[in-house]
Amino acid sequence: MNIVHNIYKYRWLANTVAVVFFVLMVSSMVGCNAKYGKLQHDPEVRLAFESNQAPPIYRYYYYGYKTEPYVVFGIDPKLEMESRVWREVGADTEEFKQMIRWIWEDYGYYKFGANILDPYGSKVGIYYSSIRETAFKFKEDNQIVVIPHMPFLWGPEDGGGTRSP
Repeated sequence: MNIVHNIYKYRWLANTVAVVFFVLMVSSMVGCNAKYGKLQHDPEVRLAFESNQAPPIYRYYYYGYKTEPYVVFGIDPKLEMESRVWREVGADTEEFKQMIRWIWEDYGYYKFGANILDPYGSKVGIYYSSIRETAFKFKEDNQIVVIPHMPFLWGPEDGGGTRSP
C-alpha cells in the first residue's frame, strides 16, 4: 500500500511540475511578443513612396546618410520616437524626395514598402527600405523604438564573415 501511495505522489508531483512549466512558458512568450510590432508587406506603400505621394498624416524619419538612407518610415504622430540615430524629415520637402529616390539598395537587398503594425495588429505607420528585418518595440507612454537588422554594416571578423553587434 505504501508503494502505491508513493507512485501516486510522484505522478501528482510530475504532473504539477509539467503544468507549472507550461504556464510559465506560455506567459513568458505572451509577455515577450506583446510589446513588438511587425511589418506587413504592401506594394501600395512602395508605390506611394516612389510616386512622391507618401501620406502627410505621418511623421517621417530616416536612418543613414541624407543622400542614401537605409530606411525611411512614417509613424502616427501620437507615437514618440526614442532614438538618437533617427532623424525627422518632412514628407513635403525636396530632401525627402531625393532620399526616396536614392534609398540604399544592393545585390540581394531590394526596395519594398510595408505597413507598420502595432502589437495588436493595428496600422500605425508605413515603411520603405531594402532591409526586411526590423524590430518595432512599443513602450509605455506611446514611445516606439525602431531597430533595423543590418549585418552588412557590422564588418568582417578576424576570420572573415560577419560579426554580431
